[in-house]
Amino acid sequence: MPVPLVAGTHAAMHAAMHATWAISLGADSPVLTVPWQDATGRVEYVDLRARPDRIEDIPEARENPPLAKVLERLNAPGSPWATAKCDRWPLDDEDLEAASFDLALARSRSSAQAGIGSYIDFYHRDAAEFTSLEHHRALVQRLTRSAEGLAGDSVSSVQRGVQPAAMLELTLRRCIAEGSEGYAITAFLYAIGEDEARAQTNWAAALATLTHILLG
Repeated sequence: MPVPLVAGTHAAMHAAMHATWAISLGADSPVLTVPWQDATGRVEYVDLRARPDRIEDIPEARENPPLAKVLERLNAPGSPWATAKCDRWPLDDEDLEAASFDLALARSRSSAQAGIGSYIDFYHRDAAEFTSLEHHRALVQRLTRSAEGLAGDSVSSVQRGVQPAAMLELTLRRCIAEGSEGYAITAFLYAIGEDEARAQTNWAAALATLTHILLG
């Protein structure tokens, strides 16, 4: 992942989710292109706005119902968004240790033994908002504040003081969608738990929070 040109963080002390934002618009930064096709020609962009029935053609969605649900909602007719790419993977030992450290849950003080990583690329359907850098700069910061605020509100007074088990990283990048140049956001989500089942539960809850802040 490229070093962002601009970055910031909002870390609510008792939030169930930690959230950060970054802007990656350097000359060497990756540009998201829609539609796309991989080098083999066997994996390609699926336009879920036009063909919601093709969600089963996306392996990551087919194998992960919580991810499929997010993609369906973000591409629904009433949504202001469209999605481009996604992925989901188990965290290896190195990534798990890094995620635990970022969440203030170093291995020496944590029972975290499993973790999940994922990302979703999404962009505005509205042409004016899609091409506005000023809008996107403000957007990634607002979404970050919303993610931590919502997660914090969801923690009961009994649970106050628990460490977050999920982390959201929003990265703004350039995007070329159907010939137009604008901007897209990549939402990276990382969740950890004492076992795979708990990590999966935390990841699904983080996905639900992401969906909520994007659709309201």
